[in-house]
Amino acid sequence: MQSQAELFLAAMGTGLSLSLALLIGRDFLETRAAKAFILLLVCANTHMYHDFFPPAWHSLSWNVQSMAPAMFWIASRYTFVDPGEPRHLSWALALGSFLLPFSWVISGEPPALRPLLVDFPQILEYLVIAMGFYEIISNWSNDLVEARRRLRGGLLLSMGLATGWSIVSYTQNIGDDATRYIGIDTSLLIMVWFLLQGRPELWSLRPQPVPATQETPDDDNAQTQPANQQDEEDNPHLSQLHQLMANGFYREENLTLATLAEALEMPEYKLRATINKSLGYNNFNEYINQLRIGEAADRLLSEPDTPITNIALDVGYRTMSSFNRAFRKIHNTTPSLYRDQSGKPAATGSSPSA
Repeated sequence: MQSQAELFLAAMGTGLSLSLALLIGRDFLETRAAKAFILLLVCANTHMYHDFFPPAWHSLSWNVQSMAPAMFWIASRYTFVDPGEPRHLSWALALGSFLLPFSWVISGEPPALRPLLVDFPQILEYLVIAMGFYEIISNWSNDLVEARRRLRGGLLLSMGLATGWSIVSYTQNIGDDATRYIGIDTSLLIMVWFLLQGRPELWSLRPQPVPATQETPDDDNAQTQPANQQDEEDNPHLSQLHQLMANGFYREENLTLATLAEALEMPEYKLRATINKSLGYNNFNEYINQLRIGEAADRLLSEPDTPITNIALDVGYRTMSSFNRAFRKIHNTTPSLYRDQSGKPAATGSSPSA
Protein backbone atom coordinates (compact mmCIF):
# COMPACT_ATOMS: atom_id res chain seq x y z
CA MET A 1 0.00 0.00 0.00
CA GLN A 2 2.81 2.37 0.89
CA SER A 3 4.61 1.83 -2.42
CA GLN A 4 1.37 2.50 -4.30
CA ALA A 5 0.93 5.80 -2.44
CA GLU A 6 4.54 6.73 -3.18
CA LEU A 7 4.10 5.86 -6.86
CA PHE A 8 0.93 7.95 -7.01
CA LEU A 9 2.72 10.95 -5.45
CA ALA A 10 5.68 10.47 -7.79
CA ALA A 11 3.35 10.35 -10.79
CA MET A 12 1.64 13.52 -9.59
CA GLY A 13 5.02 15.24 -9.36
CA THR A 14 5.90 14.04 -12.85
CA GLY A 15 2.67 15.48 -14.26
CA LEU A 16 3.39 18.85 -12.67
CA SER A 17 7.01 18.72 -13.84
CA LEU A 18 6.08 17.89 -17.44
CA SER A 19 3.57 20.73 -17.52
CA LEU A 20 6.19 23.15 -16.24
CA ALA A 21 8.91 21.85 -18.56
CA LEU A 22 6.69 22.06 -21.65
CA LEU A 23 5.49 25.52 -20.70
CA ILE A 24 9.00 26.82 -20.04
CA GLY A 25 10.58 25.02 -22.98
CA ARG A 26 8.09 26.42 -25.47
CA ASP A 27 8.79 30.06 -24.65
CA PHE A 28 12.17 30.21 -22.92
CA LEU A 29 14.24 27.16 -23.87
CA GLU A 30 16.94 29.38 -25.39
CA THR A 31 17.68 30.92 -21.97
CA ARG A 32 20.17 29.35 -19.58
CA ALA A 33 17.88 29.88 -16.61
CA ALA A 34 15.10 27.83 -18.23
CA LYS A 35 17.47 24.99 -19.12
CA ALA A 36 18.81 24.87 -15.56
CA PHE A 37 15.27 24.89 -14.17
CA ILE A 38 14.24 22.00 -16.43
CA LEU A 39 17.29 20.03 -15.27
CA LEU A 40 16.25 20.77 -11.68
CA LEU A 41 12.87 19.19 -12.47
CA VAL A 42 14.66 16.12 -13.87
CA CYS A 43 16.65 15.83 -10.64
CA ALA A 44 13.49 16.09 -8.52
CA ASN A 45 11.74 13.37 -10.53
CA THR A 46 14.78 11.12 -10.42
CA HIS A 47 14.71 11.42 -6.63
CA MET A 48 11.05 10.43 -6.49
CA TYR A 49 11.50 7.36 -8.73
CA HIS A 50 14.81 6.21 -7.26
CA ASP A 51 13.33 3.28 -5.30
CA PHE A 52 11.38 2.12 -8.37
CA PHE A 53 14.50 1.90 -10.56
CA PRO A 54 16.38 -1.39 -10.98
CA PRO A 55 19.28 -1.68 -8.48
CA ALA A 56 21.77 -1.40 -11.34
CA TRP A 57 20.51 2.13 -12.01
CA HIS A 58 20.81 3.38 -8.44
CA SER A 59 24.32 4.77 -8.80
CA LEU A 60 23.31 6.78 -11.87
CA SER A 61 20.12 7.92 -10.15
CA TRP A 62 22.08 9.02 -7.10
CA ASN A 63 24.43 11.09 -9.27
CA VAL A 64 21.56 12.79 -11.06
CA GLN A 65 19.96 13.67 -7.72
CA SER A 66 23.23 15.18 -6.50
CA MET A 67 22.95 17.76 -9.30
CA ALA A 68 19.80 19.31 -7.80
CA PRO A 69 21.48 21.90 -5.51
CA ALA A 70 23.77 23.04 -8.35
CA MET A 71 20.84 23.34 -10.78
CA PHE A 72 18.93 25.36 -8.19
CA TRP A 73 21.84 27.76 -7.80
CA ILE A 74 22.44 28.02 -11.57
CA ALA A 75 18.76 28.72 -12.26
CA SER A 76 18.70 31.37 -9.52
CA ARG A 77 21.95 32.90 -10.76
CA TYR A 78 20.76 33.26 -14.36
CA THR A 79 17.28 34.43 -13.38
CA PHE A 80 18.09 37.03 -10.77
CA VAL A 81 21.74 38.09 -11.17
CA ASP A 82 23.25 40.46 -13.70
CA PRO A 83 25.15 38.22 -16.18
CA GLY A 84 28.15 40.56 -15.91
CA GLU A 85 28.74 39.73 -12.25
CA PRO A 86 31.37 36.96 -11.93
CA ARG A 87 30.74 33.96 -9.70
CA HIS A 88 33.98 31.99 -10.09
CA LEU A 89 34.10 30.49 -6.58
CA SER A 90 30.37 29.75 -6.64
CA TRP A 91 30.73 27.92 -9.94
CA ALA A 92 33.57 25.82 -8.52
CA LEU A 93 31.52 24.86 -5.45
CA ALA A 94 28.40 24.07 -7.50
CA LEU A 95 30.25 21.89 -10.00
CA GLY A 96 32.20 20.15 -7.24
CA SER A 97 29.00 19.25 -5.40
CA PHE A 98 28.04 16.72 -8.09
CA LEU A 99 31.23 16.07 -10.08
CA LEU A 100 33.04 14.69 -7.03
CA PRO A 101 30.33 12.06 -6.34
CA PHE A 102 30.29 11.22 -10.05
CA SER A 103 34.05 10.66 -10.02
CA TRP A 104 33.63 8.33 -7.02
CA VAL A 105 31.14 6.18 -8.95
CA ILE A 106 33.16 5.96 -12.15
CA SER A 107 36.31 5.13 -10.13
CA GLY A 108 34.62 2.04 -8.69
CA GLU A 109 33.40 3.53 -5.39
CA PRO A 110 36.66 3.05 -3.45
CA PRO A 111 35.90 3.18 0.33
CA ALA A 112 39.08 5.13 1.07
CA LEU A 113 37.90 8.04 -1.06
CA ARG A 114 34.35 8.15 0.27
CA PRO A 115 35.00 10.96 2.81
CA LEU A 116 36.42 13.20 0.08
CA LEU A 117 34.17 12.27 -2.84
CA VAL A 118 30.87 11.56 -1.05
CA ASP A 119 30.73 13.00 2.46
CA PHE A 120 32.40 16.31 1.62
CA PRO A 121 30.15 16.99 -1.43
CA GLN A 122 27.09 16.47 0.80
CA ILE A 123 28.31 19.42 2.86
CA LEU A 124 28.86 21.35 -0.37
CA GLU A 125 25.25 20.68 -1.35
CA TYR A 126 23.99 22.63 1.67
CA LEU A 127 26.38 25.46 0.87
CA VAL A 128 25.26 25.55 -2.77
CA ILE A 129 21.61 25.62 -1.70
CA ALA A 130 22.45 28.55 0.59
CA MET A 131 24.11 30.27 -2.37
CA GLY A 132 20.91 29.81 -4.36
CA PHE A 133 18.90 31.46 -1.60
CA TYR A 134 21.43 34.30 -1.52
CA GLU A 135 21.02 34.91 -5.25
CA ILE A 136 17.25 35.11 -4.75
CA ILE A 137 17.40 37.45 -1.77
CA SER A 138 20.31 39.70 -2.74
CA ASN A 139 19.45 42.65 -4.94
CA TRP A 140 15.75 41.94 -4.43
CA SER A 141 15.09 45.60 -3.66
CA ASN A 142 16.67 46.66 -6.98
CA ASP A 143 14.54 44.32 -9.11
CA LEU A 144 12.02 46.44 -11.03
CA VAL A 145 10.11 43.56 -12.68
CA GLU A 146 7.11 42.82 -10.48
CA ALA A 147 6.60 39.28 -11.83
CA ARG A 148 10.22 38.43 -11.07
CA ARG A 149 9.91 39.91 -7.58
CA ARG A 150 6.94 37.61 -6.94
CA LEU A 151 8.90 34.68 -8.37
CA ARG A 152 11.65 35.34 -5.83
CA GLY A 153 9.12 34.92 -3.04
CA GLY A 154 7.66 31.82 -4.67
CA LEU A 155 11.07 30.18 -5.06
CA LEU A 156 12.00 31.01 -1.48
CA LEU A 157 8.80 29.37 -0.26
CA SER A 158 8.91 26.35 -2.57
CA MET A 159 12.64 25.63 -2.36
CA GLY A 160 12.60 26.27 1.37
CA LEU A 161 9.99 23.54 1.64
CA ALA A 162 11.81 21.19 -0.74
CA THR A 163 15.23 21.61 0.86
CA GLY A 164 13.93 21.93 4.40
CA TRP A 165 12.12 18.63 4.28
CA SER A 166 12.81 16.60 1.14
CA ILE A 167 16.60 16.99 0.91
CA VAL A 168 17.40 17.33 4.61
CA SER A 169 15.15 14.42 5.59
CA TYR A 170 16.72 12.25 2.88
CA THR A 171 20.32 12.93 3.92
CA GLN A 172 19.53 12.77 7.66
CA ASN A 173 17.19 9.75 7.41
CA ILE A 174 14.21 11.65 8.81
CA GLY A 175 10.69 10.72 7.70
CA ASP A 176 9.86 8.43 4.80
CA ASP A 177 9.71 8.65 1.01
CA ALA A 178 6.00 9.48 0.93
CA THR A 179 6.43 12.60 3.04
CA ARG A 180 9.37 13.70 0.90
CA TYR A 181 7.28 13.26 -2.22
CA ILE A 182 4.53 15.38 -0.68
CA GLY A 183 7.10 18.09 -0.02
CA ILE A 184 8.34 18.00 -3.61
CA ASP A 185 4.81 17.97 -5.07
CA THR A 186 3.77 20.92 -2.92
CA SER A 187 6.91 22.75 -3.94
CA LEU A 188 6.11 22.12 -7.61
CA LEU A 189 2.54 23.38 -7.16
CA ILE A 190 3.86 26.61 -5.65
CA MET A 191 6.31 27.07 -8.52
CA VAL A 192 3.58 26.39 -11.10
CA TRP A 193 1.50 29.18 -9.62
CA PHE A 194 4.27 31.77 -9.59
CA LEU A 195 5.72 30.81 -12.96
CA LEU A 196 2.33 31.28 -14.59
CA GLN A 197 2.18 34.85 -13.28
CA GLY A 198 3.71 37.25 -15.79
CA ARG A 199 5.69 34.64 -17.72
CA PRO A 200 6.94 36.99 -20.50
CA GLU A 201 8.70 39.16 -17.91
CA LEU A 202 10.79 36.34 -16.44
CA TRP A 203 14.27 34.96 -17.15
CA SER A 204 15.65 38.00 -18.90
CA LEU A 205 17.68 40.91 -17.56
CA ARG A 206 17.48 42.65 -20.93
CA PRO A 207 15.39 45.86 -20.95
CA GLN A 208 11.97 45.74 -22.54
CA PRO A 209 11.55 47.73 -25.80
CA VAL A 210 10.60 51.36 -25.24
CA PRO A 211 9.52 54.09 -27.64
CA ALA A 212 12.36 55.91 -29.36
CA THR A 213 11.38 59.19 -27.74
CA GLN A 214 12.11 57.80 -24.29
CA GLU A 215 15.54 57.31 -22.78
CA THR A 216 16.97 53.86 -23.49
CA PRO A 217 19.78 51.85 -21.87
CA ASP A 218 21.96 52.18 -25.01
CA ASP A 219 21.88 55.98 -25.07
CA ASP A 220 25.06 57.57 -23.66
CA ASN A 221 23.15 60.74 -22.77
CA ALA A 222 20.12 59.06 -21.24
CA GLN A 223 20.08 61.35 -18.23
CA THR A 224 19.46 64.43 -20.39
CA GLN A 225 16.71 63.01 -22.64
CA PRO A 226 13.24 63.00 -21.06
CA ALA A 227 10.36 60.94 -22.36
CA ASN A 228 7.93 62.72 -24.61
CA GLN A 229 5.58 65.26 -23.14
CA GLN A 230 2.52 63.03 -23.43
CA ASP A 231 4.21 60.32 -21.33
CA GLU A 232 5.06 62.83 -18.63
CA GLU A 233 1.51 64.15 -18.62
CA ASP A 234 0.17 60.60 -18.30
CA ASN A 235 2.69 59.76 -15.58
CA PRO A 236 3.53 62.73 -13.34
CA HIS A 237 5.97 60.51 -11.43
CA LEU A 238 8.09 60.29 -14.59
CA SER A 239 8.35 64.07 -14.78
CA GLN A 240 9.42 64.22 -11.13
CA LEU A 241 12.05 61.55 -11.74
CA HIS A 242 13.50 63.33 -14.79
CA GLN A 243 13.67 66.62 -12.96
CA LEU A 244 15.49 65.14 -9.99
CA MET A 245 17.96 63.23 -12.16
CA ALA A 246 18.59 66.28 -14.35
CA ASN A 247 19.83 67.95 -11.16
CA GLY A 248 22.36 65.15 -10.70
CA PHE A 249 20.74 63.16 -7.90
CA TYR A 250 22.11 59.96 -9.46
CA ARG A 251 25.58 61.04 -8.31
CA GLU A 252 24.68 60.26 -4.69
CA GLU A 253 26.90 57.50 -3.29
CA ASN A 254 25.19 54.27 -2.22
CA LEU A 255 21.99 55.42 -3.90
CA THR A 256 19.15 52.93 -3.39
CA LEU A 257 15.62 52.68 -4.68
CA ALA A 258 14.35 53.47 -1.18
CA THR A 259 16.50 56.62 -1.00
CA LEU A 260 15.29 57.81 -4.38
CA ALA A 261 11.65 57.09 -3.52
CA GLU A 262 12.03 59.07 -0.31
CA ALA A 263 13.54 62.02 -2.19
CA LEU A 264 10.63 61.94 -4.63
CA GLU A 265 8.09 61.39 -1.83
CA MET A 266 6.81 58.46 -3.86
CA PRO A 267 5.93 54.88 -2.85
CA GLU A 268 8.62 52.42 -3.91
CA TYR A 269 6.21 50.29 -5.95
CA LYS A 270 5.23 53.32 -8.05
CA LEU A 271 8.87 54.24 -8.62
CA ARG A 272 9.69 50.67 -9.67
CA ALA A 273 6.80 50.69 -12.14
CA THR A 274 7.83 54.08 -13.54
CA ILE A 275 11.45 53.06 -14.20
CA ASN A 276 10.46 49.65 -15.53
CA LYS A 277 7.39 50.43 -17.63
CA SER A 278 8.19 53.96 -18.80
CA LEU A 279 11.97 53.80 -19.18
CA GLY A 280 12.47 50.11 -19.98
CA TYR A 281 14.89 49.13 -17.23
CA ASN A 282 14.55 45.85 -15.35
CA ASN A 283 17.06 46.61 -12.61
CA PHE A 284 17.59 49.77 -10.58
CA ASN A 285 21.38 49.54 -10.70
CA GLU A 286 21.28 49.33 -14.51
CA TYR A 287 19.30 52.57 -14.58
CA ILE A 288 21.66 54.43 -12.22
CA ASN A 289 24.77 53.10 -13.97
CA GLN A 290 23.42 54.30 -17.31
CA LEU A 291 23.03 57.83 -15.97
CA ARG A 292 26.40 57.88 -14.25
CA ILE A 293 28.34 56.35 -17.13
CA GLY A 294 26.58 58.69 -19.56
CA GLU A 295 27.97 61.72 -17.73
CA ALA A 296 31.36 60.07 -17.21
CA ALA A 297 31.70 59.28 -20.93
CA ASP A 298 30.96 62.90 -21.84
CA ARG A 299 33.49 64.20 -19.33
CA LEU A 300 36.19 61.77 -20.43
CA LEU A 301 36.12 63.38 -23.86
CA SER A 302 35.37 66.99 -22.90
CA GLU A 303 37.80 67.15 -19.93
CA PRO A 304 40.98 65.39 -21.11
CA ASP A 305 43.04 66.77 -18.21
CA THR A 306 40.71 65.58 -15.44
CA PRO A 307 41.93 62.33 -13.85
CA ILE A 308 39.67 59.39 -14.57
CA THR A 309 39.45 58.59 -10.87
CA ASN A 310 38.13 62.09 -10.15
CA ILE A 311 35.41 61.62 -12.73
CA ALA A 312 34.51 58.23 -11.24
CA LEU A 313 34.18 59.78 -7.79
CA ASP A 314 32.21 62.77 -9.08
CA VAL A 315 29.52 60.64 -10.76
CA GLY A 316 28.96 58.50 -7.65
CA TYR A 317 31.35 55.53 -7.67
CA ARG A 318 33.44 54.70 -4.61
CA THR A 319 35.89 52.33 -6.29
CA MET A 320 37.56 52.19 -9.68
CA SER A 321 36.67 48.52 -10.00
CA SER A 322 32.93 49.22 -9.86
CA PHE A 323 33.31 52.18 -12.22
CA ASN A 324 35.39 50.19 -14.73
CA ARG A 325 32.99 47.25 -14.59
CA ALA A 326 29.96 49.46 -15.26
CA PHE A 327 31.75 51.39 -17.99
CA ARG A 328 32.91 48.26 -19.79
CA LYS A 329 29.42 46.76 -19.66
CA ILE A 330 27.88 49.80 -21.36
CA HIS A 331 30.68 50.77 -23.80
CA ASN A 332 32.49 47.44 -24.17
CA THR A 333 35.84 49.15 -23.51
CA THR A 334 37.79 50.71 -20.66
CA PRO A 335 37.51 54.40 -19.70
CA SER A 336 41.13 54.98 -20.77
CA LEU A 337 40.63 53.50 -24.23
CA TYR A 338 37.34 55.37 -24.58
CA ARG A 339 39.10 58.66 -23.79
CA ASP A 340 41.84 57.85 -26.30
CA GLN A 341 39.20 58.12 -29.02
CA SER A 342 39.50 61.88 -28.62
CA GLY A 343 43.15 61.71 -29.63
CA LYS A 344 44.40 63.05 -26.30
CA PRO A 345 46.33 61.19 -23.59
CA ALA A 346 44.41 59.92 -20.61
CA ALA A 347 45.04 61.49 -17.23
CA THR A 348 45.72 59.27 -14.25
CA GLY A 349 45.02 59.47 -10.57
CA SER A 350 44.82 57.47 -7.39
CA SER A 351 41.99 55.01 -6.90
CA PRO A 352 39.06 55.91 -4.68
CA SER A 353 38.93 54.07 -1.41
CA ALA A 354 36.46 51.24 -1.03
